[in-house]
Amino acid sequence: MSVIDIETKKRCVDAYNEGRPPKEIYLQLFHDDYPTASYESFKRRLRSWRKQDYPDRKTLDSGTYEGFTAHNATVQVNSKGEITQAWIKQTLDDGQWDALLDAIRENTEPVRIEPVTGDGIGMLEIPLFDMHLPLSDHTKSIGQLLDIIGRQKWEEINVVIGQDLFHNDDMRGRTASGRVIEKADIPEAWEMARTIWYSVIDASLRQAERVNLIYSIGNHDESLAWCFVQMLKDHYPQVHVDDRFKQRKCIYWNGCFIGLTHGHYARSKVHDLRGQFTIEFPEEFSYAIVREIHAGHLHREGEGDLYGVMIRRLFRNGETDRWSEDEGYVGAHKRFMVFEWMPGCLKAVYYI
Repeated sequence: MSVIDIETKKRCVDAYNEGRPPKEIYLQLFHDDYPTASYESFKRRLRSWRKQDYPDRKTLDSGTYEGFTAHNATVQVNSKGEITQAWIKQTLDDGQWDALLDAIRENTEPVRIEPVTGDGIGMLEIPLFDMHLPLSDHTKSIGQLLDIIGRQKWEEINVVIGQDLFHNDDMRGRTASGRVIEKADIPEAWEMARTIWYSVIDASLRQAERVNLIYSIGNHDESLAWCFVQMLKDHYPQVHVDDRFKQRKCIYWNGCFIGLTHGHYARSKVHDLRGQFTIEFPEEFSYAIVREIHAGHLHREGEGDLYGVMIRRLFRNGETDRWSEDEGYVGAHKRFMVFEWMPGCLKAVYYI
């Protein structure tokens, strides 16, 4: 679908503010110009447009390039109130993201999986950090993970996705910051990720009373991994999904606190992480009997016990990429870590 121009957005918002129903607005003011957009996607867009402020049209027309939308402007006026100079910031139109999400939803078939009978015991945490698809084939590790999932009925399984699931954030070999690195085959990486996580989530839904999916931001793939989570969210309506765009999140289960972050910012040392999670999650932190923080990014294991909080840097399993080689992490063990929890304690760590 083509980019939606600002005048169309304004007309639709004005019509809504006048009391016209969304269906009428869609049919009379929108559908003829954008026939491929469904009514449901239009309603989502309309909710977003109503929250926006629309600047002066004349000013924006002076500095808008095709394919971009002006979203902020600084102007200089003379004594008569006439605009003499303007500085205009531009961004990709939000309609492009809407179109991408619509394409994902329209091509994703929801499924329902019945769990096995019996009472669940314990919680399984699955943080396969720094997969960097498609650089490595993780078939052996995933087979071992499926064996762990299938050996019993779990009370809860927490699946963490993101954390540099993909090596690139776009088709041009760039990370989320725009830094150019090794260019990866993104369609191949997407298909690998879908095969891996469909098998893991299918097994989890069969073997657990509750399955949570937590999106965790990485520095390589924050946008691409978030879109991948949207596909999983639509494919598995039974799964409880946290797709918020936050650097730090936590799992709290029966007296166990597990903080989650990629840990790629400057203030990510052991004492920094402990302080940040204490401040951001004071209730969960205070109620917990055992407290851990799990980070990735460094592609090697490390841990520190600071005032009763275990801060772990988790392994990655895969080929050594250029960054790891340049940083000297050439001898690090290649394995993922999976954690089994019981109320108030960490029962086991599995290396796969």
